[in-house]
Amino acid sequence: MAKATVLMFGLTTFLLCLPAHAEYNQADSPRPTAGKPLQMRTLENPPLAYTDENGEIVGVLVEGIREAVRRTGHEVEFRIYPWKRVLKEVADGNADAAFNAGLTEERQAWGMYNESVLIDETYVFFASEPMALSRDLEEASELRVGTQLGYYYGKRFDRMLQDPPFRALEVAQTIPHSLILLRADRTNVFIGDLLPTLYYLKELGLEDEIHIVREKDSGMPLVVSTSPTYVTFSKRRVDPGYVPVFDKALRSVRADSTFDVILDQYQLNVPELPPERPVKSEP
Repeated sequence: MAKATVLMFGLTTFLLCLPAHAEYNQADSPRPTAGKPLQMRTLENPPLAYTDENGEIVGVLVEGIREAVRRTGHEVEFRIYPWKRVLKEVADGNADAAFNAGLTEERQAWGMYNESVLIDETYVFFASEPMALSRDLEEASELRVGTQLGYYYGKRFDRMLQDPPFRALEVAQTIPHSLILLRADRTNVFIGDLLPTLYYLKELGLEDEIHIVREKDSGMPLVVSTSPTYVTFSKRRVDPGYVPVFDKALRSVRADSTFDVILDQYQLNVPELPPERPVKSEP
């Protein structure tokens, strides 16, 4: 499906995807944790990973990773914690891997990253009425902007936040709170992670009231920034030989559209995104 294909997994990373339904010699697969289920950790972030009404951990990335691990001949168990605890558990060797993790030098000291991008977090503006803005945000002085506490929006936008050119800036802790501020006209745009924001719009019944801001020239969603995330495995617990095996399985899950099928189940009305990132990275 085109809309999911544009969003998921950074297409250039998968130019050498495996054929669909690739087979694995599971007997030759390194045991990641002495034959025990792989212990994966992440944060609560629906629809990517979250706890449902039955207390089960579910989500687009949860189900995709579960299938990738299954194709390596192993099982996986998930736990959801605050993000700082997630990283500490993997760094200290109390868990096997964290997922939806950005790539940093600090984390590479204790973690082994698979090569494939797990998902590109995509940040776009949302507004309470249809709106189009210039790619360079020439209208910044007119905007009352909602952001989330502790979020990283890329070098360009974070640099703007150090000396905000906006009319006003409102910081909230959650996406639902940010949407409440938007509806109450405390802000007129909110910069949100696309999939989680679409999830909450659906949950709160706001799909017809909140709109993705478009870019004036192209008419496509105005992507403020994208940030690739990965699975990172603990150097203290996981056989290094397992990481490329997992990566191969993850590529095959992508190649046979398993992730697209999972994403479609959430019926999030994901828009087609620009084929290239519209905002250039800072050096």
